[in-house]
Amino acid sequence: MNIAFWSPMHGTGTTSALLAVAAAYGEMEGKKLLLSQTHYNLNNLEYPLLGDVREDDFFRDTGIDAALRHFKSGNVTDTQLSDCTIKIGKNLYLLAGTHSSNREGFENDMVESMIIHILLLYGQYYDVVFTDTNSGFGVYSMKILEECDAVVVSLNQNLFMLDSFLDNERFKDKKMFYLFTDYDSRRKYNIKNISAKYKQIGKNNSGIIPHSARFADSICDKKTYRYITDNLDCDSDHADYEFFTGLKSTIDKLKIFLESIKSGSAGKTEDAQWYGS
Repeated sequence: MNIAFWSPMHGTGTTSALLAVAAAYGEMEGKKLLLSQTHYNLNNLEYPLLGDVREDDFFRDTGIDAALRHFKSGNVTDTQLSDCTIKIGKNLYLLAGTHSSNREGFENDMVESMIIHILLLYGQYYDVVFTDTNSGFGVYSMKILEECDAVVVSLNQNLFMLDSFLDNERFKDKKMFYLFTDYDSRRKYNIKNISAKYKQIGKNNSGIIPHSARFADSICDKKTYRYITDNLDCDSDHADYEFFTGLKSTIDKLKIFLESIKSGSAGKTEDAQWYGS
């Protein structure tokens, strides 16, 4: 399946949410999972997962640039596509972003269409492909949202943002999972009150990633994958117990949500429970 991570506006923590969800999802579900991104010069997945790897030789035969070269040759194989990825953990792989110095050449309709096709191809060889897309309503992001199987929408507890986005008719029929990042259960508009206000958001199509300074620090320290996988099963006395409890609950619901899309039964039901409800 191809899942786009997207937000209607910048600053909602889409990339951080993708990192947390991907690491936990791969660990909990045992699925072969690929991470990708569509940004030109903000390859924010690489830094927290690979550290300070910046040598051109390292990316010469990996990443989206190598995949594009294979695709342009007209004879792309599953082995070639696999060789373009970097293994991060037991079930987690990364398709690094572009290292091209030609922004205009990378951001044109033909290349963007090829990248979308490449990501769809990867969806045939991996159980799940998570793609970090540009926030906002650019043409490229909208194309990806149209082509993918589902969209994880990164939101916050700001009602002005929610009003603007959820009233937008163009997203009424999208298969969307609403993910509230940097979540604070103490706020008046917690997930239960938000769902009561906005009919699109239900118990089985929404999740939370609670605020965690330690998780944010793990990104800066380039230890994100290990921080997630090492602490998923932490005890209640762990300093980030609330964060990991919320994250695991979100993974459970996202799994059910994606399965419902496969079976054609996706919709808003009331049989699941929110974390903290």
